[in-house]
Amino acid sequence: MRLILWAILLAILLAVAAWFTRPGLADFDTLLRETIQTRIATTDVDGGVDALETVALVGCKLKPSACFDLIRQSLDVVAEDRTLFTRFSVKGFDRETTCTGAFTKIWCERPLLAD
Repeated sequence: MRLILWAILLAILLAVAAWFTRPGLADFDTLLRETIQTRIATTDVDGGVDALETVALVGCKLKPSACFDLIRQSLDVVAEDRTLFTRFSVKGFDRETTCTGAFTKIWCERPLLAD
């Protein structure tokens, strides 16, 4: 009987922790900003397939915040706040994915940026 009570108490504590630490839209924007900055930092300018991609990459390397703003405005992100987690539906650039956030972490079914 005591073991069952401890298991119930642990489940309640985990649920409360999940509720308090579920990420919001600002956390998603932070993840997207980090993903974009990592991609900008690790992509060579001469590795572009066409001239337009190369020009866009040079512009992003010169001003990463403007690049983030442009990409974020082009994405349609809907945050669905569940009780213990948050579900983000992301659409844009002929791609879509679903991301889930819980316990301050966000993970996506598909990468946010195309490879």
